[in-house]
Amino acid sequence: MKLEIIHSTRYRYSGPIAETVMEVRLRPMDGNGQVCRQFELEVSSGIQPRTYRDGYGNNVHYFNLVRPHTRLNVTSRSVVETGGELDAEPGEELVIDFLRFRSPVKDVPGIRQLASRHQIADPGSSALVEQALDELTLAISRDFTYDRAVTNVYSAVDEVLALRAGVCQDFAHLFIAVARAMGVPARYVSGYIHAPTERAPGSGGNVASASHAWAEAWVPGRGWIGYDATHPVRTSDHHVRLAVGRDYSDAAPTRGIYVGSATGTMVVSVRTRELSAPH
Repeated sequence: MKLEIIHSTRYRYSGPIAETVMEVRLRPMDGNGQVCRQFELEVSSGIQPRTYRDGYGNNVHYFNLVRPHTRLNVTSRSVVETGGELDAEPGEELVIDFLRFRSPVKDVPGIRQLASRHQIADPGSSALVEQALDELTLAISRDFTYDRAVTNVYSAVDEVLALRAGVCQDFAHLFIAVARAMGVPARYVSGYIHAPTERAPGSGGNVASASHAWAEAWVPGRGWIGYDATHPVRTSDHHVRLAVGRDYSDAAPTRGIYVGSATGTMVVSVRTRELSAPH
């Protein structure tokens, strides 16, 4: 599947601020069945970001706006092909990193209790590992309510356990914590999901969407397999990976700070369009 994705983030401030420092992970990753064919990043005020690749293989753009400003726009346009062949040798040197706990992915009693319900009889069997993870994905979707109003980007898994509710970021963190307690390395994925059933009339093929999050687990002999506990499904060619990491803070699409006493607001818009759809 070939998808065009336009991701726009608009910042507005109540008064002039002196400086903004920001890094973004908006260029989709290559590998494991996905290829980014085109990418453009436009930042207001004529800013030309610099780039680097972080330790998890994510593509990072960063910039520093040092003159007074009251608004900032960051817009990316990507063309991505999904559904390709998985990596023939999905070697991973950092797997051990994805077994360690840190906030918000905490090792708390509630996580251990969930892990005990999804024990893996033979951790060396890819089929049994996948079966346990499929069951965990379904259990999270069944037992936790999707609710935008109860958590925020700083919420940890113990809060989600207490509330029995959250959003895709929380469900990804929850899956990761339980998988690690089961002895399975798991990592956070930020990205998008193309949902053509949500297309609005007169949209010209564009689908109003939003940033999405899920998890990937390291399965013996298989490599990284994606699990989306929000829907709940294994990831498909409708999922586009932006960045991966131990948790949200490693893979956030945008992250930054500003200098000034003004208050700020942020509005995010994401639209996807299938370019190879039959007519």
